[in-house]
Amino acid sequence: MKNMTSLMKVELILMKRQAAYYLLSIGLPSVFYLIFSGVMSNDTPISVLRLYLFSMTVFSIMSSAFFSIPSSLQSDKTNNWQKMIQHSPVSMVEYYISKLCSTLLTFMLSIIVVFSVGHFVRGVDLPMVDWLVIALILLVGSMVFIAMGVLVSLLPSAQLMSVVGNIVYMALAVLGGLWFPLTMFPKWLQSIGKLTPSYQLMQVVSSYLEHHQFNGKAALIVLIYTVLFSILVFQLKNRIEVK
Repeated sequence: MKNMTSLMKVELILMKRQAAYYLLSIGLPSVFYLIFSGVMSNDTPISVLRLYLFSMTVFSIMSSAFFSIPSSLQSDKTNNWQKMIQHSPVSMVEYYISKLCSTLLTFMLSIIVVFSVGHFVRGVDLPMVDWLVIALILLVGSMVFIAMGVLVSLLPSAQLMSVVGNIVYMALAVLGGLWFPLTMFPKWLQSIGKLTPSYQLMQVVSSYLEHHQFNGKAALIVLIYTVLFSILVFQLKNRIEVK
């Protein structure tokens, strides 16, 4: 417990140092929401504004997952922080748990800020229990993006991580329907988009938002993606360590 407390203090210090980055990853989706919701007509249903708000929240979460996680793990590797952990009483399990907790803390900050922008600026209103349930869905569902972010961190160079992270990040945002409805794309592209974890996570959110029902099929697909990417992370990491 003492080790975890010390590690979390370190993670909080690192988060403060990366404040400018978090401002961008949280602020940019908020600005996008304000711009796109601002150009919508007055006849736009409030349900559309609500769903787009949660799409931008997922977009913000993905930004942290694909850029903050690889950057943080790469930094810890290059400055030998991970080696110091391995030769200290602190276990690597505790190290990764502290990384997970700090990442989820960042995601919570994204959720709070983007939700607040939608509520106080655009008048998106929901019962408190709905805000909390959707926030929980997004936090649990974000595990798939954490696994993908860790997978990106295993690439051999920072340049390659940046390129791959950007490509996957933008692909999940566009093909997942976070920016524009999939109905705007050709049917063959819609079929691809429906396979993305970002689209399936939004299906869970929209199902609860519209019908207060839990979309078990979409949630299962997100879970399968999470498990598959996690297994891939462990296998690749073991191969890298053996080499």
